[in-house]
Amino acid sequence: MENLRLKPMEEWQFPTLMSWLPDRELCQQWGGPDFRFPFERRSFLEDCRWPELSSYALQDSSGDVLAFGQYYQHLGRCHLSRLIVSPNHRGAGLGRALVVQLAQTGARALDAIECSLFVLRTNLAARTLYQKLGFEGAAYPGQRKWLDQCDFMVAPSKGFQQKQNIE
Repeated sequence: MENLRLKPMEEWQFPTLMSWLPDRELCQQWGGPDFRFPFERRSFLEDCRWPELSSYALQDSSGDVLAFGQYYQHLGRCHLSRLIVSPNHRGAGLGRALVVQLAQTGARALDAIECSLFVLRTNLAARTLYQKLGFEGAAYPGQRKWLDQCDFMVAPSKGFQQKQNIE
């Protein structure tokens, strides 16, 4: 897809994102085990920690939200989280565009030389994408109650600077 832009997510855009998470299982796969469901706008914004975390929407030329992701500093890296592509636009390369542009933006803002993320072991499509983008499995230096369901992956941020420029 052409003319994709990564822009800070605005509060009025969240109902679109909320519509992509119609059940508890999908919501908690995306947002983590403590993300409340059912949610309403207030609890959703609280649980995804907006605007505390840098939250971005991948938009087309008409401004429609096609994908969403967040980043923050974690263990000295730019950590990507809550990555999701609109159910109506999956399979069109938007996941790649989202990860590349979010990694570029976050690594630059945080002056990070590496990016990291968690991926559910059952999410083979996401794992394949992340591996193609240079992420590799790494040991996570700590405990999290859901870590037995996820893998921690790390990639050098310099690889994303060469993949695609953002505006």
